[in-house]
Amino acid sequence: MNKDEVQAIIAPFYKQALTVNAETTSTAVLERILADGFQSVNSQGAKDKATLIQQVEGFWKLIPNLVWAPQDLVIGVDGKKVVVRAVATGSPKGNFMGMELDGSKSFKIDTTDIHEIENGQIICVHHLEDWATGVKQLKS
Repeated sequence: MNKDEVQAIIAPFYKQALTVNAETTSTAVLERILADGFQSVNSQGAKDKATLIQQVEGFWKLIPNLVWAPQDLVIGVDGKKVVVRAVATGSPKGNFMGMELDGSKSFKIDTTDIHEIENGQIICVHHLEDWATGVKQLKS
């Protein structure tokens, strides 16, 4: 896959699914770009496609100004793995990570994802978010 093909798959993940917008819904985008056997993997385990979709829907409600902005994109030699460094920002309103928030405080965190692509869809993403920094920012 070339750079344009990879970006056509990866960009909607950040700009239309993780970032709250009025053009579409996170569910519509994720249903299209994630493979049926999709796995979202971090140090706590793995989530399937339906679980991730539900979690992102919750984030949209809890963080109505959520933005997930890619900063760097590195495509593997075979074009099937893509590393994305991004910055996530937002102002949660409600119960977020054990804190009751009113939307007046915001976070800005770094994230790193390694996406695996097959047949034009994301089949797996290994991800790491700096939520410890986000919690610290929201508590201050």
